[in-house]
Amino acid sequence: MYNRRMVGVLAQYFAEHGLPKSHEHFKRDGNKPYSAVLVQKKVGGWPIVLKYIKENHPEYWELAQPKVEVEPEEKDPLEALRASTTEKTYE
Repeated sequence: MYNRRMVGVLAQYFAEHGLPKSHEHFKRDGNKPYSAVLVQKKVGGWPIVLKYIKENHPEYWELAQPKVEVEPEEKDPLEALRASTTEKTYE
């Protein structure tokens, strides 16, 4: 059996601060609510912690995921002008 309260606190923490890139980043985080060793003893390894958060707290899991930002396409300001003009041909 795992510590449900600890998983809930970790889920809230990840929702606020974002999901760490790896277990090593979590270990080095100075603001984490529990030490990595305590989490491993009470809940299990890193993949198990992530699995429990995903299964039991899906709303926090969605908030913890990194946001994918789409960069806007850079458009040539003169391209619209070029497209609107037609070439005149003299015969």
